[in-house]
Amino acid sequence: MIRKLLAQIGRLVMRYPFCTVCIVLSALLVAANVWLRIDMLELVARQQEHAREGDGMLKMIARGSQLRTELANVRAATQRINDNLVVEKNIPENFWYFYKIEQDTQAKLVELQQRPALLQDSGAPASYKRVPYVLKFSGSFRSVIAALQRLETGPRIGRIDSFQLQRQDPVSDTVALTLDFELLGIP
Repeated sequence: MIRKLLAQIGRLVMRYPFCTVCIVLSALLVAANVWLRIDMLELVARQQEHAREGDGMLKMIARGSQLRTELANVRAATQRINDNLVVEKNIPENFWYFYKIEQDTQAKLVELQQRPALLQDSGAPASYKRVPYVLKFSGSFRSVIAALQRLETGPRIGRIDSFQLQRQDPVSDTVALTLDFELLGIP
């Protein structure tokens, strides 16, 4: 059966060679057209993806100067923080910070003790170390509050854990401020 079919096709090919060539060429051209369309669709999709990436790059380039400025600001802030960290073992310099506040605000620094550092969490990264102090200022209400404000807004990074403000003398305006204070230090 297959032999008969092939024999008939062979006869047709021999009888109509021009039509046969046209049919074979048409089939090849249709196959090439399908292959080119599939390839073109893939290339269009890839081009659109690259165009989106390019648009994103253009936006980043347009914001490049702003990003460089923001990065410089972040680096400057980090440098300011690092410059104002204390070294736990440098006791004279650390104490001088508090004595300078005493000198500037006229509040008498009655007590100044550096306590042992608290243990850090073992799972937390040790970026900074807390250096605890016990402070006691005495003087007029204004001078003691000025000392407190200097502690809060001074260049060193600190935190008040607890405080106690009490009047020392009922006749005068002398008060005593006792603080548990922590400075941020280098680990």
